[in-house]
Amino acid sequence: MQATIQYLSQHPDLMEKVKEGKASLLGVSKQESKAIMEVLKKPFLSELDYWYPK
Repeated sequence: MQATIQYLSQHPDLMEKVKEGKASLLGVSKQESKAIMEVLKKPFLSELDYWYPK
């Protein structure tokens, strides 16, 4: 599941399609899909935000 989230975070266009329901996650259970969608709803913290807070 972590690999799926990492892949989606590296491909924002695909992540948006999954969020919009225009793409689905194959090979992922409904429970895992729900958890992944919850993670995708949260904003990602970039390295720059960590080192240089705004």
